[in-house]
Amino acid sequence: MLRSALALLSSLQIGVRLKESFERSLRQAVVIGVAVVILLAALCFGLLAAYNALISLYQFSAVEAACIIAAALTLLGLLVLATLPLFERKTRRRPASAMVNAPAEGLGFIDQSVGKAMQQVGPVTLLVIAFAAGLLASRK
Repeated sequence: MLRSALALLSSLQIGVRLKESFERSLRQAVVIGVAVVILLAALCFGLLAAYNALISLYQFSAVEAACIIAAALTLLGLLVLATLPLFERKTRRRPASAMVNAPAEGLGFIDQSVGKAMQQVGPVTLLVIAFAAGLLASRK
């Protein structure tokens, strides 16, 4: 009775923790979304200001100013893409885990046990036993 009550209490606590974690993540996502919208608006105003500055201060035509801004943005995008491999996580090569080596170890144990059986019984007797076992297994 006490065990089931403690299990129920534990599951309720886990549910409360999951709910709090979800709510916290949702709040963070909303804040990040609002920040991204504000940054995009600032970027748009900055691009418009640069466009107007190229037209009014440097006497470029509208098409020339648009091409200069497009070229600058393209160059910036290519530079960001070029630096992408620098930020990749480098995984360290770990030694092979025990699960990877388990089949090889299992085959090694089988080989050792077959070797011991051959020494004790003899190869011909072991071959006859293996043949009989194969016949019995194939009948089903």
